[in-house]
Amino acid sequence: MSTLTKIFVVLLVVFSIAYTSMTVAIVARTPNWKDTAEKYKQHAQIADTNLRHAHAASAARLATADVALRDQRERGTELGSQLETTRIEVAQARAEVERVKTEKDNVQALNRGLLTQLEVAETTRTEYRRQRENLEQRNVDIERRNIDLNDRVNELTAQTVVLLEQRRQYEQQINILRGENEKLARQGRTSTGSLEFERPEGAAMSDVVAMTPVSSTPIRGNVLEVTRNLVTISVGSADGVQKDMVFVMHRSGEYVGDLKISLVEPNQSAGRIVRSTVDPTVGDEVTDERGLVGSRG
Repeated sequence: MSTLTKIFVVLLVVFSIAYTSMTVAIVARTPNWKDTAEKYKQHAQIADTNLRHAHAASAARLATADVALRDQRERGTELGSQLETTRIEVAQARAEVERVKTEKDNVQALNRGLLTQLEVAETTRTEYRRQRENLEQRNVDIERRNIDLNDRVNELTAQTVVLLEQRRQYEQQINILRGENEKLARQGRTSTGSLEFERPEGAAMSDVVAMTPVSSTPIRGNVLEVTRNLVTISVGSADGVQKDMVFVMHRSGEYVGDLKISLVEPNQSAGRIVRSTVDPTVGDEVTDERGLVGSRG
Protein backbone atom coordinates (compact mmCIF):
# COMPACT_ATOMS: atom_id res chain seq x y z
CA MET A 1 0.00 0.00 0.00
CA SER A 2 1.39 3.41 -0.94
CA THR A 3 1.70 6.39 1.44
CA LEU A 4 -1.06 8.28 -0.36
CA THR A 5 -3.48 5.37 0.18
CA LYS A 6 -2.62 5.24 3.88
CA ILE A 7 -3.24 9.01 4.23
CA PHE A 8 -6.54 8.61 2.39
CA VAL A 9 -7.69 5.82 4.77
CA VAL A 10 -6.72 7.85 7.86
CA LEU A 11 -8.61 10.92 6.59
CA LEU A 12 -11.60 8.75 5.77
CA VAL A 13 -11.64 7.40 9.36
CA VAL A 14 -11.26 10.91 10.85
CA PHE A 15 -14.07 12.30 8.64
CA SER A 16 -16.29 9.34 9.59
CA ILE A 17 -15.79 9.96 13.31
CA ALA A 18 -16.37 13.71 12.89
CA TYR A 19 -19.45 13.08 10.78
CA THR A 20 -20.81 10.66 13.39
CA SER A 21 -20.24 13.12 16.24
CA MET A 22 -21.96 15.94 14.31
CA THR A 23 -24.83 13.69 13.42
CA VAL A 24 -25.33 12.66 17.05
CA ALA A 25 -25.24 16.32 18.14
CA ILE A 26 -27.75 17.33 15.51
CA VAL A 27 -30.05 14.41 16.27
CA ALA A 28 -30.00 15.17 19.99
CA ARG A 29 -31.69 18.50 19.26
CA THR A 30 -34.30 17.04 17.01
CA PRO A 31 -37.65 15.70 18.27
CA ASN A 32 -38.00 12.08 17.64
CA TRP A 33 -34.33 11.89 18.07
CA LYS A 34 -34.30 8.25 19.06
CA ASP A 35 -35.60 7.14 15.73
CA THR A 36 -33.25 9.47 14.03
CA ALA A 37 -30.42 8.27 16.22
CA GLU A 38 -31.33 4.71 15.47
CA LYS A 39 -31.29 5.48 11.77
CA TYR A 40 -27.98 7.25 12.03
CA LYS A 41 -26.66 4.41 14.12
CA GLN A 42 -27.56 2.03 11.37
CA HIS A 43 -25.95 4.38 8.88
CA ALA A 44 -22.88 4.53 11.14
CA GLN A 45 -22.74 0.74 11.34
CA ILE A 46 -23.07 0.53 7.60
CA ALA A 47 -20.32 3.14 7.22
CA ASP A 48 -18.20 1.29 9.74
CA THR A 49 -18.83 -1.93 7.84
CA ASN A 50 -17.88 -0.23 4.58
CA LEU A 51 -14.86 1.24 6.28
CA ARG A 52 -13.83 -2.18 7.51
CA HIS A 53 -14.36 -3.55 4.07
CA ALA A 54 -12.29 -0.72 2.60
CA HIS A 55 -9.65 -1.28 5.24
CA ALA A 56 -9.63 -5.05 4.49
CA ALA A 57 -9.41 -4.28 0.79
CA SER A 58 -6.62 -1.82 1.49
CA ALA A 59 -4.85 -4.44 3.63
CA ALA A 60 -5.28 -6.98 0.87
CA ARG A 61 -3.92 -4.52 -1.68
CA LEU A 62 -1.12 -3.70 0.75
CA ALA A 63 -0.30 -7.40 1.15
CA THR A 64 -0.40 -7.80 -2.64
CA ALA A 65 1.83 -4.76 -2.99
CA ASP A 66 4.23 -6.22 -0.38
CA VAL A 67 4.32 -9.49 -2.28
CA ALA A 68 4.90 -7.61 -5.53
CA LEU A 69 7.57 -5.49 -3.85
CA ARG A 70 9.24 -8.62 -2.47
CA ASP A 71 9.09 -10.17 -5.93
CA GLN A 72 10.57 -7.00 -7.39
CA ARG A 73 13.33 -7.05 -4.78
CA GLU A 74 14.05 -10.69 -5.52
CA ARG A 75 13.98 -9.88 -9.22
CA GLY A 76 16.31 -6.94 -8.56
CA THR A 77 18.65 -9.20 -6.57
CA GLU A 78 18.54 -11.76 -9.38
CA LEU A 79 19.17 -9.05 -11.96
CA GLY A 80 22.04 -7.75 -9.80
CA SER A 81 23.54 -11.25 -9.73
CA GLN A 82 23.05 -11.54 -13.48
CA LEU A 83 24.62 -8.10 -13.90
CA GLU A 84 27.64 -9.14 -11.85
CA THR A 85 27.88 -12.39 -13.81
CA THR A 86 27.60 -10.39 -17.02
CA ARG A 87 30.35 -8.05 -15.84
CA ILE A 88 32.60 -11.04 -15.06
CA GLU A 89 31.83 -12.54 -18.47
CA VAL A 90 32.54 -9.19 -20.15
CA ALA A 91 35.87 -8.97 -18.30
CA GLN A 92 36.69 -12.52 -19.36
CA ALA A 93 35.65 -11.72 -22.93
CA ARG A 94 37.89 -8.64 -22.92
CA ALA A 95 40.78 -10.72 -21.57
CA GLU A 96 40.11 -13.32 -24.28
CA VAL A 97 40.04 -10.57 -26.91
CA GLU A 98 43.38 -9.26 -25.64
CA ARG A 99 44.82 -12.78 -25.71
CA VAL A 100 43.53 -13.38 -29.23
CA LYS A 101 44.93 -10.00 -30.29
CA THR A 102 48.31 -10.91 -28.81
CA GLU A 103 48.25 -14.27 -30.57
CA LYS A 104 47.28 -12.52 -33.80
CA ASP A 105 50.24 -10.14 -33.44
CA ASN A 106 52.55 -13.12 -32.77
CA VAL A 107 51.20 -14.98 -35.79
CA GLN A 108 51.63 -11.90 -37.97
CA ALA A 109 55.21 -11.49 -36.74
CA LEU A 110 55.83 -15.19 -37.43
CA ASN A 111 54.33 -14.81 -40.91
CA ARG A 112 56.60 -11.86 -41.60
CA GLY A 113 59.61 -13.90 -40.48
CA LEU A 114 58.53 -16.82 -42.68
CA LEU A 115 58.04 -14.47 -45.63
CA THR A 116 61.55 -13.11 -45.11
CA GLN A 117 62.96 -16.65 -44.96
CA LEU A 118 60.96 -17.55 -48.06
CA GLU A 119 62.40 -14.58 -49.93
CA VAL A 120 65.93 -15.58 -48.88
CA ALA A 121 65.27 -19.19 -49.90
CA GLU A 122 63.86 -18.01 -53.24
CA THR A 123 66.95 -15.87 -53.82
CA THR A 124 69.20 -18.81 -52.93
CA ARG A 125 67.24 -21.11 -55.22
CA THR A 126 67.55 -18.61 -58.06
CA GLU A 127 71.30 -18.44 -57.49
CA TYR A 128 71.55 -22.26 -57.42
CA ARG A 129 69.49 -22.45 -60.59
CA ARG A 130 71.82 -19.97 -62.30
CA GLN A 131 74.87 -21.93 -61.15
CA ARG A 132 73.28 -25.17 -62.34
CA GLU A 133 72.57 -23.65 -65.74
CA ASN A 134 76.16 -22.48 -65.93
CA LEU A 135 77.39 -25.95 -64.97
CA GLU A 136 75.10 -27.58 -67.51
CA GLN A 137 76.37 -25.22 -70.20
CA ARG A 138 79.92 -26.00 -69.13
CA ASN A 139 79.18 -29.73 -69.27
CA VAL A 140 77.78 -29.28 -72.77
CA ASP A 141 80.93 -27.44 -73.80
CA ILE A 142 83.11 -30.10 -72.21
CA GLU A 143 81.15 -32.87 -73.93
CA ARG A 144 81.54 -31.07 -77.24
CA ARG A 145 85.25 -30.69 -76.65
CA ASN A 146 85.46 -34.32 -75.57
CA ILE A 147 83.81 -35.40 -78.81
CA ASP A 148 86.31 -33.32 -80.79
CA LEU A 149 89.17 -34.69 -78.72
CA ASN A 150 87.91 -38.21 -79.11
CA ASP A 151 87.92 -37.80 -82.88
CA ARG A 152 91.47 -36.44 -82.68
CA VAL A 153 92.51 -39.25 -80.36
CA ASN A 154 91.10 -41.83 -82.75
CA GLU A 155 93.19 -40.30 -85.53
CA LEU A 156 96.39 -40.32 -83.48
CA THR A 157 95.92 -43.62 -81.67
CA ALA A 158 97.54 -45.72 -84.40
CA GLN A 159 100.52 -43.38 -84.72
CA THR A 160 100.95 -43.30 -80.95
CA VAL A 161 100.94 -47.09 -80.65
CA VAL A 162 103.56 -47.40 -83.37
CA LEU A 163 105.79 -44.75 -81.84
CA LEU A 164 105.49 -46.27 -78.38
CA GLU A 165 106.45 -49.66 -79.69
CA GLN A 166 109.45 -48.18 -81.50
CA ARG A 167 110.50 -46.33 -78.37
CA ARG A 168 110.28 -49.47 -76.25
CA GLN A 169 112.45 -51.35 -78.77
CA TYR A 170 114.95 -48.52 -78.72
CA GLU A 171 115.05 -48.51 -74.91
CA GLN A 172 115.61 -52.26 -74.88
CA GLN A 173 118.52 -51.87 -77.26
CA ILE A 174 119.93 -49.03 -75.11
CA ASN A 175 119.75 -51.29 -72.06
CA ILE A 176 121.54 -54.03 -73.98
CA LEU A 177 124.23 -51.59 -75.06
CA ARG A 178 124.60 -50.35 -71.48
CA GLY A 179 125.13 -53.89 -70.32
CA GLU A 180 127.72 -54.44 -73.00
CA ASN A 181 129.40 -51.16 -72.07
CA GLU A 182 129.63 -52.13 -68.42
CA LYS A 183 131.02 -55.53 -69.41
CA LEU A 184 133.65 -53.95 -71.61
CA ALA A 185 134.52 -51.48 -68.86
CA ARG A 186 135.09 -54.29 -66.40
CA GLN A 187 137.31 -56.09 -68.87
CA GLY A 188 139.38 -52.90 -69.33
CA ARG A 189 139.22 -52.96 -73.10
CA THR A 190 137.95 -49.40 -73.38
CA SER A 191 136.71 -46.54 -71.23
CA THR A 192 133.07 -45.83 -70.82
CA GLY A 193 133.47 -42.19 -71.76
CA SER A 194 135.02 -43.00 -75.16
CA LEU A 195 132.47 -45.59 -76.15
CA GLU A 196 130.17 -44.52 -78.99
CA PHE A 197 126.87 -46.17 -79.46
CA GLU A 198 125.98 -47.30 -82.87
CA ARG A 199 122.44 -46.68 -83.86
CA PRO A 200 120.72 -50.06 -83.78
CA GLU A 201 119.58 -51.26 -87.13
CA GLY A 202 115.87 -51.27 -87.55
CA ALA A 203 115.28 -48.77 -84.74
CA ALA A 204 114.04 -46.17 -87.24
CA MET A 205 114.37 -43.35 -84.66
CA SER A 206 116.46 -40.86 -86.58
CA ASP A 207 113.57 -38.83 -87.89
CA VAL A 208 111.14 -39.44 -85.00
CA VAL A 209 109.81 -36.33 -83.28
CA ALA A 210 108.02 -36.74 -79.92
CA MET A 211 104.28 -36.22 -80.42
CA THR A 212 103.50 -35.88 -76.72
CA PRO A 213 105.04 -33.39 -74.26
CA VAL A 214 107.20 -34.81 -71.50
CA SER A 215 108.12 -33.64 -68.00
CA SER A 216 111.64 -33.25 -66.65
CA THR A 217 110.59 -34.92 -63.38
CA PRO A 218 108.19 -37.82 -62.83
CA ILE A 219 104.56 -36.79 -62.27
CA ARG A 220 102.53 -39.12 -60.11
CA GLY A 221 98.89 -38.97 -59.04
CA ASN A 222 95.69 -40.97 -58.63
CA VAL A 223 92.47 -41.55 -60.55
CA LEU A 224 89.68 -39.34 -59.17
CA GLU A 225 86.77 -40.23 -61.47
CA VAL A 226 86.00 -42.61 -64.33
CA THR A 227 83.16 -41.86 -66.76
CA ARG A 228 83.08 -44.35 -69.62
CA ASN A 229 86.45 -43.80 -71.34
CA LEU A 230 87.01 -40.36 -69.76
CA VAL A 231 89.32 -40.41 -66.72
CA THR A 232 90.04 -37.56 -64.28
CA ILE A 233 93.34 -37.59 -62.34
CA SER A 234 94.58 -35.64 -59.29
CA VAL A 235 97.46 -33.73 -60.96
CA GLY A 236 97.25 -30.66 -63.19
CA SER A 237 99.16 -27.80 -64.68
CA ALA A 238 100.55 -26.87 -61.24
CA ASP A 239 102.31 -30.27 -61.21
CA GLY A 240 103.67 -29.91 -64.75
CA VAL A 241 100.89 -31.70 -66.63
CA GLN A 242 100.43 -30.55 -70.23
CA LYS A 243 97.89 -31.30 -72.88
CA ASP A 244 98.52 -34.48 -74.93
CA MET A 245 100.82 -35.97 -72.23
CA VAL A 246 100.45 -39.74 -71.80
CA PHE A 247 100.08 -41.26 -68.34
CA VAL A 248 100.36 -44.92 -67.44
CA MET A 249 97.68 -46.23 -65.07
CA HIS A 250 98.71 -49.06 -62.75
CA ARG A 251 97.27 -50.85 -59.74
CA SER A 252 99.50 -52.55 -57.16
CA GLY A 253 102.32 -52.68 -59.71
CA GLU A 254 100.10 -54.17 -62.43
CA TYR A 255 99.57 -52.34 -65.71
CA VAL A 256 96.01 -51.02 -66.21
CA GLY A 257 96.22 -48.81 -69.29
CA ASP A 258 97.43 -45.62 -70.96
CA LEU A 259 95.70 -42.26 -70.59
CA LYS A 260 96.18 -39.30 -72.95
CA ILE A 261 95.47 -35.88 -71.42
CA SER A 262 93.01 -33.66 -73.30
CA LEU A 263 91.91 -31.16 -70.62
CA VAL A 264 94.25 -29.56 -68.04
CA GLU A 265 93.29 -27.53 -64.99
CA PRO A 266 95.52 -26.22 -62.18
CA ASN A 267 94.87 -29.08 -59.76
CA GLN A 268 93.48 -31.86 -61.95
CA SER A 269 93.44 -33.15 -65.49
CA ALA A 270 91.24 -35.32 -67.67
CA GLY A 271 91.82 -37.47 -70.71
CA ARG A 272 90.68 -40.48 -72.66
CA ILE A 273 91.86 -44.06 -72.35
CA VAL A 274 94.19 -44.92 -75.24
CA ARG A 275 94.71 -48.54 -74.31
CA SER A 276 93.85 -50.72 -71.32
CA THR A 277 93.99 -54.28 -70.14
CA VAL A 278 91.37 -53.83 -67.38
CA ASP A 279 88.89 -51.09 -66.58
CA PRO A 280 90.44 -48.32 -64.44
CA THR A 281 88.86 -47.50 -61.08
CA VAL A 282 89.02 -44.62 -58.62
CA GLY A 283 92.26 -44.78 -56.64
CA ASP A 284 94.44 -46.31 -59.35
CA GLU A 285 97.91 -44.76 -59.53
CA VAL A 286 99.05 -42.79 -62.57
CA THR A 287 102.59 -41.86 -63.66
CA ASP A 288 103.61 -39.88 -66.72
CA GLU A 289 105.09 -42.19 -69.30
CA ARG A 290 108.52 -40.52 -69.42
CA GLY A 291 108.83 -40.53 -65.63
CA LEU A 292 107.88 -44.20 -65.55
CA VAL A 293 110.56 -45.07 -68.09
CA GLY A 294 113.17 -43.01 -66.17
CA SER A 295 112.36 -44.81 -62.93
CA ARG A 296 112.74 -48.15 -64.64
CA GLY A 297 116.14 -47.12 -66.16
